[in-house]
Amino acid sequence: MITNPLQKKAYDAVSAALPFTIDPAKVTVEPGVSYIKSRLKVHDYAAGLMGAFGSVVEHIGTQRGLPAQTMTLNRRLCGMLLNSLQLHYLNGYCTLLDTWPVGPDNGIYRAKDGRYVTILGLHPHLRDGLLKYFDCANTAQAIQASVEKKTAQQIEDEAAALYLPLGMVRSLDEWLAHPQGAATAKHNMIDFEQRGNARQRQLGRANHRPLEGVRVLELTHLVAGPTIGRLLAEQGADVIKVQPPMGDWVTPLWLDVSWGKRNISLDIKSRPGMSRFHELLATADVLVSSLRPGALERLGLDEKTLREINPNLVLARVLTYAISTPWEDRVGFEQIAQSVAGNIHATSEGKPEPTVVPALMNDYLTGYLGAIGVVAALSEREEKGGYWNVDAALTRCAMMGSSLVEALDAEEYAPVTMQDLIDYAVDQHTPSGTFTRLGSSVAFSHTPSMFMRPTSWPDSHPDTIVWTDIASADPVHTAPHYPSKLAREGGIRNLVSCYGIEDRGDGGGGFSLASKQMMEYVAAQRLNANGDRAASRLSDRLVRG
Repeated sequence: MITNPLQKKAYDAVSAALPFTIDPAKVTVEPGVSYIKSRLKVHDYAAGLMGAFGSVVEHIGTQRGLPAQTMTLNRRLCGMLLNSLQLHYLNGYCTLLDTWPVGPDNGIYRAKDGRYVTILGLHPHLRDGLLKYFDCANTAQAIQASVEKKTAQQIEDEAAALYLPLGMVRSLDEWLAHPQGAATAKHNMIDFEQRGNARQRQLGRANHRPLEGVRVLELTHLVAGPTIGRLLAEQGADVIKVQPPMGDWVTPLWLDVSWGKRNISLDIKSRPGMSRFHELLATADVLVSSLRPGALERLGLDEKTLREINPNLVLARVLTYAISTPWEDRVGFEQIAQSVAGNIHATSEGKPEPTVVPALMNDYLTGYLGAIGVVAALSEREEKGGYWNVDAALTRCAMMGSSLVEALDAEEYAPVTMQDLIDYAVDQHTPSGTFTRLGSSVAFSHTPSMFMRPTSWPDSHPDTIVWTDIASADPVHTAPHYPSKLAREGGIRNLVSCYGIEDRGDGGGGFSLASKQMMEYVAAQRLNANGDRAASRLSDRLVRG
């Protein structure tokens, strides 16, 4: 039974959006110390939403003939999973391989009127666009000097017109009073819409796992969208992720959210590529898209066409801003959602300058919301048929997070340590080596959560692959992962004890995910490359912790 009031508030908010009833009495959340230091009680938010995900999976499992189940979650693990890419290792070394995020084009800056704006130059074209708009060099000092020339509102408006990821730091009250916030508040945590009642495809009974036989096609990027496919794969779905032959991708994020999937490259802007995509789509159950509003339509995949190709499709869309709201076509990311919808304001109260909540809470939790929506729509489709739209938005997720607030000193905090990997991590052998990752958020009493396919790199499968024939597949007897031997035997090489995403004031990004020390470690490594012995000693000290 969920007894914590904040966890229950989050669980109930999801429950209210669902087309059927779920039972919190089947969910047990074990206590655990927070590792995310924030007034926003992120561990409780995560536990509530992850418990709701377990409930809808249990619901469709019983609907498909599997036994009723209870579910157990751990509060500390739930929060740690919101930085799961930070605690992801290959052969003992962290998969935070790229230096791309170490730049001042990712950060929070003070405007002329004393208000703050958050910018995110995650990819080269975004970085270049922001620097062109600010007409400055890519240094914190230069960006700050440029930001100070205009008010925060002016900067936000002008950046939006240029489709640049930027948002003004607002309180939750300011957001709710804003036309965009007011429009967002009218949406449920998850939006559902049924079209028609065709019954050309149904799942039928399951033999071993709740989502066995579910076919999922992904057109997603970064975190929230791919997390949907990852969660569905963990419960038995067959997931094919479609990546363009050329484009932006981020190594640690890609590896973290690609568990359980097959990854193919397909140029769907070409005639042969789109033809192949149509073939896969025609026999899919789910299409997950994190493309901007209008992108599917520009590709010729409007709702009318999708329904003609597959009248029983579940289309799951992940957006920064809720569908049919004034800002639905604006560019945004995790940090922008935190900025505009009150997360940064709430977590920064009493601090000299604003800083983000130290977790990718909206990215991962919006992924959970999308996955909950998909499973619920599939369940409804079994009874009612039809084509289904499922929508989840980062800013809607952020709004709920901004309401789950307590005093910072209302509880104790403990940084991540090797003991956490011993307690919560699993090892899994893959063709690339042994991966160590955090275990599943939900432990079911009968059907284990697991990835039968390991994470893989882009284009690791041919574009000629077909859906897995479940009827001829071997039954699942044992999970391919086990409690982390590498963690227990000292095989993790570069764990940095920290409280999540820290020190955002320096404009850091992914490496800040491993704390300010990791930023110093990167600097030391660069100096070390030039033969600096002092840097080498600092590097060794930081790696040893």
